[in-house]
Amino acid sequence: MSVPPDQDRIFSLCQAKPGDHVRVTQVTAGKLLKKRLVSMGVLINARLHVIQRRGGSLVVGYDSSRIAIGAAMSQHILVRAI
Repeated sequence: MSVPPDQDRIFSLCQAKPGDHVRVTQVTAGKLLKKRLVSMGVLINARLHVIQRRGGSLVVGYDSSRIAIGAAMSQHILVRAI
C-alpha cells in the first residue's frame, strides 16, 4: 500500500483548509505561546480537524472541543495530514 505524497509533508497549520484532518508535529514558538497552546489543548501529536477558516484565523476541533486560533499563532504550529 503506497502512502499519498502529501501525507508525509509537514506544513504550518495556517496552510490547512476546512475539512482537513491533521496531527501536530511541532510548535516553533516561544515559551509563552507554547504554554498558551498547551492550556488550549494543542499538544504534540494532537489530532485536529479544521472546521472554519477566515483569513488566516482558524476554528479547529479536537475531541469534543472547538477553539479559535489566530493567524500569527497558526503559523507556529507545524502539522502533518492524517
